[in-house]
Amino acid sequence: MSTEVISGTDSKKADRYAIDVLGIPSLTLMETASSKAAAHIVSRFPSSSVTVLSGTGNNGADGICIARLLTENSKFTGTVQAVVSGNLEHASWEFLHQLAQYKRIGGKLTYYKTGDALPPSDVLVDAVFGIGLLSPLREDKKELLMKADSMHYLHVVAVDIPSGINSDTGELMGAGIRAEVTVTFGRNKTGLITGEGRDYAGEVIVEDIGIPEEAYDHALS
Repeated sequence: MSTEVISGTDSKKADRYAIDVLGIPSLTLMETASSKAAAHIVSRFPSSSVTVLSGTGNNGADGICIARLLTENSKFTGTVQAVVSGNLEHASWEFLHQLAQYKRIGGKLTYYKTGDALPPSDVLVDAVFGIGLLSPLREDKKELLMKADSMHYLHVVAVDIPSGINSDTGELMGAGIRAEVTVTFGRNKTGLITGEGRDYAGEVIVEDIGIPEEAYDHALS
């Protein structure tokens, strides 16, 4: 695994190249990434109550996949609930696929509306926004992230990057969720080691999910 740090923008370029040019299915990358994140949660918090807070993009799809993998894992003896924030009409197809799989196994699921209370739990898995967030948040999304951050969960695990952080610059885009640990995929991101991102990321774990070096070479060329 390379220790090179790249921007979130270049990481997304590498992802697209791996999927569109090298033919690696996006769901394969997603399942691998989610399984790596879920393994850390099982190892660290094997009997805890877990809330997975997900958006409806691909970061949210990772979150729902993590919720399913935790629910199916016999080594995990805690509880899992997923909370989805966002318009399903605008959801990525990968998110809708993961949501269908989670529903199929009877996973506990609620839909967040502005003003709702978030459920208490030991662990929050933050999968609202991923590395694609590069512009300021809308007020409703700021409200959600501020609410989640103010809940003082015992542990917060961010998926790829803490929600609200610009993955290129580390800038806080209006509000964010402070993590204890961030499991990021492929390569470390500049937004996790600079600016406010450094403070919000906590411990950063970089996991290989099978994106070939060729994809990174293309993204960085």
